[in-house]
Amino acid sequence: MVKDDPSNTAVQSQKQAAEEPKQSTNLKEASEQQQAESPEEVEQKNIKKKKKLKFLLWSKLSLEEQPELWDQPLPGSLADTLPSHLRSFSSYSEYKLVRQTYLQLRHSGYYWGPMTMEEAHLTLTPTPLGTFLIRDSGQPDVFFTLSYQSNDGPTSVRVLLNNLLFSLYGSNRTFDSLFTLLDHYTSPPCKLTLPYRKLRPEWLKQICRRAFIRTHGAESLNTLPGLSTPVRAYVQAYPYSI
Repeated sequence: MVKDDPSNTAVQSQKQAAEEPKQSTNLKEASEQQQAESPEEVEQKNIKKKKKLKFLLWSKLSLEEQPELWDQPLPGSLADTLPSHLRSFSSYSEYKLVRQTYLQLRHSGYYWGPMTMEEAHLTLTPTPLGTFLIRDSGQPDVFFTLSYQSNDGPTSVRVLLNNLLFSLYGSNRTFDSLFTLLDHYTSPPCKLTLPYRKLRPEWLKQICRRAFIRTHGAESLNTLPGLSTPVRAYVQAYPYSI
């Protein structure tokens, strides 16, 4: 089975970006269209508006469950210390998924946070083919972007999140985790090879953590004897071999 190539998704992303949505300037037509809507359609639109959540700053929330805080903005005094990339969440489940992904990305070493496309491409320019990193997306409705070194030079493609499933823009293949997505695209014959980490050389404990996952698997973390509580917690913070 042929796997998706992120190069193709990047090309499709560029094509869509060139297409601007058309807006009607005829107020009469807009009024007639609104009158033609059924009461059910109007009600559905009202429900959708009510479900639109406030902007969230998930990075400053603790790891504990705090459902009463998930739709509340943080105080303005913290704004300068937070990532600039924000978007609204459609549900508490989506919020938890993105928060967990974000916290694990911070342990990955290849998450570069707020970074423009130009900065990412400049960073990747001297790297080998297939080198990649994850950064905050510049799009207001997208959390993360994958930037990688392709045959045509540095390329970026958006990582979409719909119905709690991650995918690359232009691809129909979905994953329940961003790291499952990366694991797929770093497997042959896909073109991603090595993550480009901010800290080089890495700490020995980071290398050992990935070696542990490759050898024993994340599922054995709670059953394998001889592991101290701090070691278990450290491995659990990033239970992936990428």
